[in-house]
Amino acid sequence: MPENSTVEQHKYICNKLNKVMRKVQRFYEAKLSSFGITPVQFVVLASLLKNDGMKFKDLAENIDMDGSTLTGILDRLERAGYVERKGDPEDRRSVLIFLTEKANESGPALLKTAEEFDEEIKEHFTPDEFDVFIRVLDKITEL
Repeated sequence: MPENSTVEQHKYICNKLNKVMRKVQRFYEAKLSSFGITPVQFVVLASLLKNDGMKFKDLAENIDMDGSTLTGILDRLERAGYVERKGDPEDRRSVLIFLTEKANESGPALLKTAEEFDEEIKEHFTPDEFDVFIRVLDKITEL
């Protein structure tokens, strides 16, 4: 392999994003381990903390996750005592996802963890740089 191949691979966006995501993943894994949840489970819980009792389909769309992946995550969250599924009284084919008392009690601490990480990241940027950073992330998300 040519000597500059390592340097070359760092110019690709996917490599830079992957490196950033690994750092974010490690941070969340460390902070969330005391709750017994993973970063992706946090994403589900955070969405439900904003809108408890969501339809399964709406939750999947809200967090941009396919149904089979979400089903597995909900299975684990249910076993851990964080969520429960109930039939939708308005649509027998639909399932509603509700937070349990355990999730509602842990919710503020979970959200605080995410907010602390956001603040930690913000410390490395000026307010204008951070605004640009968020706009760039939003644009990439919309691709």
